[in-house]
Amino acid sequence: MNIDKIVTGEYVDLPRMLDARERRQYVQKHLLDTYGCPLISFTLNIPGPIKVFPLSVRTFEEGLKLIRTQLSAWRLPVKKEARIQDITGYEVFFCVDAPALKLKEILCRLEERTPLGRLFDLDVIKTDGAKLSRQEFALPVRRCLICSQDAFVCSRSRAHSIRELLERECEIMQEYFDLQYARRISSLSMAALLYEVAATPKPGLVDRDNSGSHKDMDFYTFQSSAVSLNQFFEEFTLLGIRSHEKPAQEVFALIRPVGIQAEEAMLAATGGVNTHKGMIFSLGIFCCVLGYLYGNEVPFSEEAFVGTCRKMTCHLMDDFEGITAANARTNGERLYALHGITGIRGEAAEGYPTVFGLALPAFRNYKKQGLSDNDAGVLTLLHIMAEALDTNMIARSDYETVKELQRRVKGLLEKMEQDKRPEKADYMAVIRELDKEFIEKNISPGGSADMLALTYFVESVAHFDRSTFIPHQSQ
Repeated sequence: MNIDKIVTGEYVDLPRMLDARERRQYVQKHLLDTYGCPLISFTLNIPGPIKVFPLSVRTFEEGLKLIRTQLSAWRLPVKKEARIQDITGYEVFFCVDAPALKLKEILCRLEERTPLGRLFDLDVIKTDGAKLSRQEFALPVRRCLICSQDAFVCSRSRAHSIRELLERECEIMQEYFDLQYARRISSLSMAALLYEVAATPKPGLVDRDNSGSHKDMDFYTFQSSAVSLNQFFEEFTLLGIRSHEKPAQEVFALIRPVGIQAEEAMLAATGGVNTHKGMIFSLGIFCCVLGYLYGNEVPFSEEAFVGTCRKMTCHLMDDFEGITAANARTNGERLYALHGITGIRGEAAEGYPTVFGLALPAFRNYKKQGLSDNDAGVLTLLHIMAEALDTNMIARSDYETVKELQRRVKGLLEKMEQDKRPEKADYMAVIRELDKEFIEKNISPGGSADMLALTYFVESVAHFDRSTFIPHQSQ
């Protein structure tokens, strides 16, 4: 970690720090005298002459949010909140109409619950001006961030340099926000899987109406599978973050071991049924790319995502080198040899053009027309089926059958477009008839369903506040 890049700000000399300490004491006394109730004083413990830099500011704001949440959860009324922003460090004071011992107890719990608590300087001051200590609650003394010995003893003996302490504090801050980001991306991933299976009706696919062309799975199987994968999407994202200094083309190889573990967890959750193998591959790539962008402080954009995805998966097409109809061993290799179909490998290597060039524009267009996420998703699925050759459909039928189905789906979409008011057209009834036909022919557009799930995912990522998930940038 290069703290010289992270810790950038104005130096504070000793006289100014002493002035800030006197000011803090004055403000504390003024608030105690004015409001007559216990006072919480919150600052950060930042060693060295630079107290305010983007990562410390973000940590301070996170701590402030956690304190407010804690007070609200315990229904403790705040009579006054005062704030000081200075290069000597940010400070906030809460005048709380509650017993001082109660305040100290819940704040100690907060410090113990979050890794950032090690960096918080949270004082509870009684109305007589005396500070409460952790020892009054039989809590252990604070441990050194580096050697885990008594922090007070290490501080007095200067056992560690300022730079060592600052590096460790920055690590704690960055690890906290990295994990926060990864968990957010993971939750959006799981939601996308649930949105896809819930979208109804879908020809030949599991939805809320039926199990489509699948006899070994149902709506609940998919939910169990999605939940089992949550932790792995978090791991994919963290992998991208922690590998951000590597060339993108070297990162893809790191995904595979995590993907294998995810598949095992999926099969354990579903009783051996393959519900999301394709999504483990694709959504694993999506999470890893997002983590990689985040680690390199590149805000999300479709252009940045596609470019990074192409670099990360550039070697995927090597799998088709030398493949002919005579030596093809798998269905995917045969389709490539006979029809030039590259399947999901080609999608990934090209940066998922079906998602970004076809599905997302269609989905957003339907949303602008006022359709629900469900109906927009169902119609977007038809666009995907009409344009992208689904290897799952071909495997369950044949190439010519799928091409004919594509022509019919295109015709349905063209008719709906001519109506200009798809929200009023009886398209759901037509799609349900198509579902019956797919079930009778045992056809399932599973690959198209994966593209729909990725569409839901990207749309969710595009809407959440990304600025709060860039760790080193100013707020």
